Amino acid sequence: MSRKIVLIVTSKQDSHADLVIYKLNQRNLQDRVIRLNTEDLWLNTEISTNGSNFEVKILDSQRSFNSEEVLSVWFRRPKEIEVSHLEEGTSAFIKSQCTALLRGFYFCTHDTARWVNPLPSLHRARIKLQQIKLAQNLGMKTPKTLVTNNPQEVLNFFEQVPKVCTKSLDEASFEIDGHIFPLYTHIVNLHEVKENLESIKICPTLFQEYIEKLYELRVNVIGDQIFALAMYSQDNELSQIDFRGLAPAKMKQELVKIPDTLKTQIFQFVKHQGLAFSAMDFIVTPDYQYIFLENNCNGQWQWVDQLAGGKLSEAMIDLLLTNKG
Repeated sequence: MSRKIVLIVTSKQDSHADLVIYKLNQRNLQDRVIRLNTEDLWLNTEISTNGSNFEVKILDSQRSFNSEEVLSVWFRRPKEIEVSHLEEGTSAFIKSQCTALLRGFYFCTHDTARWVNPLPSLHRARIKLQQIKLAQNLGMKTPKTLVTNNPQEVLNFFEQVPKVCTKSLDEASFEIDGHIFPLYTHIVNLHEVKENLESIKICPTLFQEYIEKLYELRVNVIGDQIFALAMYSQDNELSQIDFRGLAPAKMKQELVKIPDTLKTQIFQFVKHQGLAFSAMDFIVTPDYQYIFLENNCNGQWQWVDQLAGGKLSEAMIDLLLTNKG
């Protein structure tokens, strides 16, 4: 059975998947691409396995395939499986069984198909603290960093670092009453810290040296290609501390070249993490030092693709159509 299927695992509201599927259709490859939206898996998908391979049918698109046909999997932006209109305990059980089946299907293809990105790599690579350690080991510059629930350590840090910011250790958002609020990087002063020492005791907090910027740099790695975008976040008050405070379309941006040494470090970083795609964030200082901040191994890149004339989406398609190395 030939491997030819490009499987895109995502959710219904994903414009990145829409774009790549549209371009694959333009190449007359519509018979090879299949989209699996995970939120309605239990109602819209039929999956069977004999223990060695999986038969999958997507009901709304009437597309069917066998796991042995899968050439590549783009693990793009899946959502949790939704199980509604049932008693809570029953819903939880059905969801757990669906999730276990889906994980079985994922790992059935891991050894044979190209994954962008492999799940074991994703789970490890998204941890910020190991990202910082790896970046340092590869010779990248990083901000001075402290994560602790010890108030005295925080006070000592403020004695050593003139300007300090704080950010989330994990997901950069929180939920209150069903509403999602972004948790942006913000500058903190010693007075604020002293007023919240008890809070630090019960919640480990990430403190970091705040570094002045010339601009911010988003580096997308797709396979063996690098696309570096300068974002002039300092031109607007809303984006000066955290560029996410302003929509990309409202910010001056341009594709730029980066030093060969930094390219080498980036490729080493991605290879060590076992990734095929990365969205890495750097600060470029007024004296042109490149400071590593973090790596989002499933970050957004469509706005960069628009500035690059579609080169990122084409690179992603080429990667997905390439046999696993």
